[in-house]
Amino acid sequence: MRFRLLSVFLLLPLAAPFSQALSAADINLRMDRLSDSLNLLKVEDRSVVDQALTLIRQGENAAALAQLSTLTKANASNSSVRILTAYALLQAGNVLGAFDEARKAEASPNGNSYKCWFLAKVALLAGDKTACRREIKHVEHVGDMAADVKALKRELKKSN
Repeated sequence: MRFRLLSVFLLLPLAAPFSQALSAADINLRMDRLSDSLNLLKVEDRSVVDQALTLIRQGENAAALAQLSTLTKANASNSSVRILTAYALLQAGNVLGAFDEARKAEASPNGNSYKCWFLAKVALLAGDKTACRREIKHVEHVGDMAADVKALKRELKKSN
């Protein structure tokens, strides 16, 4: 645990160059797409999500991350909790940490094509164009986020 916390603090400065040019504002957090997985949570855990979202809106990202970290431990396979944690990490300027959480969200058994779109977006922010292209293909295969995919493809093309 100590090593994990230490590695997060050591990697935070590496994320700074990314966060100056790109931010969580570049990601459309779609609560409607997260609701199915969030509804799997216990009532008390959903209230923690609500509190964390309020903290994120207020710019209290460290406090939101503390709440989401506890929630993630108890609900490790919930893709929406992972996406919210990734989003809070982005808000805090930690693109690499967000990328790690987004990968875990995508690997989770629940969720929908949004988790692939979210990973594609974070991968682009992190500079991993290969992962971005792969996840775009996953979302395209489902076909329910055509406009979002089109916009992301334009961003990917601009980044080349």
